[in-house]
Amino acid sequence: MKIGEARKAYASQLSYQRNQRSQLLKQQEEYKKKLEQEQKNRITANGGANVTGVTLELSDEYLQKYTELQEQIDTLTAQIEKNEKGLDDVISMEVGIANMEVAKQQGDVMKEAAADMAKCLEIARRISRGDKVPAQDEKKLMDFNMEIYQIAKNMAVMNRNKKHKEWESLWEDEEEKKEYPDPMEIAANTEMNIAMPEGAETVPEQGVPNQTA
Repeated sequence: MKIGEARKAYASQLSYQRNQRSQLLKQQEEYKKKLEQEQKNRITANGGANVTGVTLELSDEYLQKYTELQEQIDTLTAQIEKNEKGLDDVISMEVGIANMEVAKQQGDVMKEAAADMAKCLEIARRISRGDKVPAQDEKKLMDFNMEIYQIAKNMAVMNRNKKHKEWESLWEDEEEKKEYPDPMEIAANTEMNIAMPEGAETVPEQGVPNQTA
């Protein structure tokens, strides 16, 4: 599975499970209110007598459903906690790969810069000897370091009576700058052995069934 797909799967599953737990908590709260109302009704039926400390027999039906909902909530909470950790791991993995790609691209850029610098110094050496270099190479040297260019030109005047050589360009026809892909895109499309989110295989097609009595 691609890291980007795994991230979306975990985020989607967590969104679903949190919404599911929220609905179950609301249903549980309704049964709690019914249990409390049942208790008040029994007190009223006893003529409003003081029943402090007396254990009342609560509705078995309401209590059973309340307990069942609690079990579902506990199961969902455990799954949510595992999936939160799973999502954190996937994101850490994605960021790590992206950072490695950034470092690689920076290394490539530094190598290209070093190669360009070496070419410019070679052009300066050729110019200083009075040799002829292509106009684009002279411009590259000027852009690289105007001071070095001027020194080379001054030395060329001193060597004007010596035997000179004509050089071809050290650069191919206006080499295009290399374009690097988005590091985050590379990370998102990286295939990894990532487990599916907890509880993903049990997600129903249509939300949470209504259990309200």
